[in-house]
Amino acid sequence: MRVGLLTNNVMPPREGIGRHVLEIARRLPRRGIEPLIIARGQGLRWQSLEVEGVPVRLFPYLAVRPLHQEATRLVLQRWLDQGADGCDVLHLHMPLLPPLRTTLRRVVTFHSPLLSDTAAIGEPGLKAALIKANARLVSQAYEHAHIRDAAALVAVSANVQDELARHYRLFGRRVEVIGNGVDPGAFEFRGGPRPAGADGRRSVLYLGRLGYRKGLHRLLDAFACLGDGRLRLELAGEGPLAERLAAQARDLGIAERVRFLGFLEGPALLAALHRAAVFVNPADYESGPLTLLEAMAAGTPVVTTATGLATELDQPRPCIMVERNPLDLASGIAGVLADPAAAAAMAARARRLVEQRFAWDDVVGRLVQRYGHIERLAA
Repeated sequence: MRVGLLTNNVMPPREGIGRHVLEIARRLPRRGIEPLIIARGQGLRWQSLEVEGVPVRLFPYLAVRPLHQEATRLVLQRWLDQGADGCDVLHLHMPLLPPLRTTLRRVVTFHSPLLSDTAAIGEPGLKAALIKANARLVSQAYEHAHIRDAAALVAVSANVQDELARHYRLFGRRVEVIGNGVDPGAFEFRGGPRPAGADGRRSVLYLGRLGYRKGLHRLLDAFACLGDGRLRLELAGEGPLAERLAAQARDLGIAERVRFLGFLEGPALLAALHRAAVFVNPADYESGPLTLLEAMAAGTPVVTTATGLATELDQPRPCIMVERNPLDLASGIAGVLADPAAAAAMAARARRLVEQRFAWDDVVGRLVQRYGHIERLAA
């Protein structure tokens, strides 16, 4: 059996959905399934490459808005009509994929329904307003088409499952929760207090896209409230709000203590997690995020707003959960920094939870059943 994993993200991955797709694909051969990732490329030609041992096909893509989705639909429809590179099953990862016609069995994973995702955007401006309008006028119809045609529907969290039930027509389809995962073996656990760096400062870390509804303006306000010159804020990621965040840091008088690290992966990502005294997720809306699980696996104490996966974790929670305002966020960060022993105990609980509930191998095992595959484990 050959499974095509289709995503609008790029490869190699630079965001959580892309990493999710790649981690699934890497593990399918052990279960007798041949993976092929179909991801967004650049320019007018199809490209082929290999990412971490997985074959990848990049489809042509030109960001000529508002026509880019229709252009993508034509490209992908032709690929399907010409045989889809021999795929037997199509596993689509939403959002931002156009409707497609195919007789292949379709498994559709919703990472973040766009009506919920865009409704949480609090940033002002024309671009934010257009993103919200596009979700209501265009993307919602696309999502309904994928729901209607799916042989199996998957949500990456119980919150996403509830959002689909509230805001979408499910056409009698059942939505199963199969969440994000993490590879504990790839994230060495380092518990205990995190010492100051060579510059004498301790690090507060954000890891993820510098984009809308991530709560990053709130995080900068919270960091300024802390007023501790021995702290450094590290923002690891890339996205459209980078320049605005840098300007806000200057306006708040904290620019000298805010570092923009850019996109991190592999050893650099792990080093940032091990260096940080606390990992912060300040988002207005998340379905995950994957970075939350990575911080939990690495032993970095977590402070998060009440969104996404954090709200679904058992009590006692392996993180500090706060309200979506700068003062509460600052208080949560200060609480972790003030009690290293309690933070270390919380981090140890988080690691145990990751090992028990969020290993990628378990995630893939459940997905394989949705593919309709009789599993033959590789030797």
